[in-house]
Amino acid sequence: MGLTQDIGRFVAGIRFDRLPDGVVPIVATGFTDCVGVLLAGLSEPVTSIVSRANNISHDPRAIARFDGAAASAPDLALLYGTAAHALDYDDTALSGHPSAVLVPAILAQAAEVDADGRGADGRQMIAAYVAGYEVWAELIGRDQGQHHRKGWHPSAVFGTIAAAAAASVLRRLDADQATNAVALAASLAGGVGANFGTMTKPFQVGRAGQSGLVAARLAAEGLTASADALEHPLGFLAAFSPNGAVDRESAAPLGRTWRILENGVNVKLYPMCYCTHRAADAMIALRKANNLEPENIRSVDVDLGDAQLAVLRNHRPQTGLEAKFSLEFAMASSATVGRCTRHELATEFVRRPEIQDFFAKVQAHPTTERAEDDPLFAPFDRVRVTLNDGRELASEPIRYPQGHFRRPVDRERLWEKFADCAADVIRPVEARQLFEALQDLPRLGSLRDLAASGDVAAAAR
Repeated sequence: MGLTQDIGRFVAGIRFDRLPDGVVPIVATGFTDCVGVLLAGLSEPVTSIVSRANNISHDPRAIARFDGAAASAPDLALLYGTAAHALDYDDTALSGHPSAVLVPAILAQAAEVDADGRGADGRQMIAAYVAGYEVWAELIGRDQGQHHRKGWHPSAVFGTIAAAAAASVLRRLDADQATNAVALAASLAGGVGANFGTMTKPFQVGRAGQSGLVAARLAAEGLTASADALEHPLGFLAAFSPNGAVDRESAAPLGRTWRILENGVNVKLYPMCYCTHRAADAMIALRKANNLEPENIRSVDVDLGDAQLAVLRNHRPQTGLEAKFSLEFAMASSATVGRCTRHELATEFVRRPEIQDFFAKVQAHPTTERAEDDPLFAPFDRVRVTLNDGRELASEPIRYPQGHFRRPVDRERLWEKFADCAADVIRPVEARQLFEALQDLPRLGSLRDLAASGDVAAAAR
């Protein structure tokens, strides 16, 4: 069998009780963090536009129940995914944002199969997440080219196949049907980096989840696709490969090697492109350790990867959306107020004169060296500050930002982020109940239990 069929067989055979130790906490973190940022994203203009254009009720009280009543599963996946990625505050891994694609797709699909009477409990949702994650990791790991540098948005491209895999698990598709689902999803994948810093970026993530669900739905009804759609010379891998140097032949170690245990999910502590996080950590630490005042800083030099810098395309951002993809803004906010929270990503803050003036002080120094565990990044980032009196300060090399899988946040820090994100939709006591239910995902009986755990509709303001 080829790769596409191997994936179909893996997806059809995955079960919660076959997952290795250590998977559940990773998935619970991904679900918890994603639901939090999704709730925060419901208030963003892009989410309102997507809901209106697709005739979906945009009442946060109804949407936050996750019971499937607001719209069809594919449309809900689109709305949930757009909201989850609207703030660029969702977790990262695999050169993209796995949870912002997978969690919305799973919540939407689980509501549909639950309504059909077949049920979808927490254990099945965990298995679906792992299936999607592993398929994403398998595909992106076959090409060491820089998809971002080619112009592709990996979350939208690989996330479409991953969402189809996750939906196939919840629909209980057999191996042939699951093969057709991922093969069909290969024809639905797409998304470009030129739209970063606009509303289209989160829409691309939502569309990946929606397309994955559509692919699984059609495959369940008997729609066929090529059994080698991924590995064929005219297939998915070759078409999206930046340099054409892609492995289309090797057997997939799916079910034997678990990439989720190797890469996990990285929780973002700043609602900005992940390419800025190491430098933001460094600047915030330098400011605190040396009591720096922005007016005393002559220049800031940042060592980072060239692929990272290519993503950070906005050098003089004027809006909050643009600032999310700006190294200059990350340094200005970190040096000026010592943080980069949702409040600093407001357009009013971005346009402050002291922020705009600071941009000219920032100089990037890109390197072509690659980190072994994520080729999008340099082995480390470093910030060097020169003061007006000539003194020079330098951060330690930052290999992993706070919140990274190898520098994980604890439960309390995750709760603080969740509570802040949920505050505009539900009250603190209900947010805490919802948080605890997501953290204990294996014990969740159904999505009805998730909604009841926080009684979010009754609690909404």
